[in-house]
Amino acid sequence: MAQKIQYVEIIFSDHIYDEIQLLQKELFYKDGRVWSVSSTINLLLRFCLREENNVIYAQNALFLSDYLYAKESFLEEFISRIFMSMH
Repeated sequence: MAQKIQYVEIIFSDHIYDEIQLLQKELFYKDGRVWSVSSTINLLLRFCLREENNVIYAQNALFLSDYLYAKESFLEEFISRIFMSMH
């Protein structure tokens, strides 16, 4: 069965993008791997959806829980921007 994939452009406000860049740096410090913007956003989405059966989620869930503990407003705005871009 063929699957249609549609890409959408998502525009984040500067402070959301800045937070994503900070998270990229922290992930690099954690595991020494260079994280692209798209892979960081993908990880954040997996975290928000709690994809526990995903290896990348499992490897980073505890770190993200600690890192994002005080950044609830960032997560809310991040998710709302994703939803708005889908319509």
